Amino acid sequence: MDSGPAKGRTIGPCVQNSDGWVLSGPAAQRLFDKSSIGIPLPKNELLLQPCEVLFCKRHRHLEIGENWLEEQLVESAELLHETAAIEAMRVPGEQVILANNVSKVSPKTIVSEGSWALRWSRSSNLKTGLAAAEVIWVRDFEPIQWNTLYGWAAEVTALGRIAEVLIVDEEMGVTTYRVNPAEPAGALPEIELDDLLESETSLVGGRWDGAFMPRDVELPEQIGTPLPEGKWLDEDEVRILEDAADENGSISLLRDILARKLLPRSGFKYGTRWRLYELSVGEEHAPWLLQPEWLAPHDWAQACLAARLANGVHKTWLCGFLIDDKWCYLALQRPPSEGRWSGFRH
Repeated sequence: MDSGPAKGRTIGPCVQNSDGWVLSGPAAQRLFDKSSIGIPLPKNELLLQPCEVLFCKRHRHLEIGENWLEEQLVESAELLHETAAIEAMRVPGEQVILANNVSKVSPKTIVSEGSWALRWSRSSNLKTGLAAAEVIWVRDFEPIQWNTLYGWAAEVTALGRIAEVLIVDEEMGVTTYRVNPAEPAGALPEIELDDLLESETSLVGGRWDGAFMPRDVELPEQIGTPLPEGKWLDEDEVRILEDAADENGSISLLRDILARKLLPRSGFKYGTRWRLYELSVGEEHAPWLLQPEWLAPHDWAQACLAARLANGVHKTWLCGFLIDDKWCYLALQRPPSEGRWSGFRH
């Protein structure tokens, strides 16, 4: 953990200006040197934002005015939640620079659009070292825009950084997830979908909720669930054999899965549309659980549950969605234990 002023010795208080809160005196430079917080100013001053002020009040013995917190909550109702997010990373010793401050502290560092902060590991040098991650924080009830999240994660990943999401709950607890664009791919033989159309006339059943294919009709292992008497095809697989119009996107998504040489099977037991195999069923476990955007969680509380379940069975949870007529996939994963920034309990 980074160190602050000696226990019991207070610093401050800060004085407000148009850009934030200014701490003056020798403690300002020491605070930045030891804690990498705020923006150094001329004349031995340090510019802090409200969440940094509150963090320093809690952990660096910074004095604040009697009604300071109440007044700031009127201006920003989520100040306590934002502070919980910065606290979750800073208490273990990570260096966290708010996105708007990066150009002043590390001028050569590029910040992705939409990032709230950048994180350097505790052993890195802000001026010469590379940022390890870019971070956003959200409330657990906030809605998820999967396309927007994908765009942010793609930009962060292209810069060689981890895209981290800190979810803050009602108890100010923090849960960390990582998001990154994924390209799931299998190693099975390629399927010629046009060749499947010839098998359509052999289907038995009503077809609206699936159909049966007798065993004397040969189908690729990626299509249908094997039975002693043949194969059962779900409604999307039936639509592919029928070359049907894609009314809700699921047929197009299944075609993309098959084009990636993956083997799809029902993900019902895991709360998803499909589980995806790289090889034949039985040769390995399915590495991915895939949920189409229209069935995906609508808020972060639901997304946490889905990703935690996937992590518990050693799989990666994916959301699939269309961007410019191309299927894209976003992975939502729990970080390794050393990267799980959680809420600090007071």
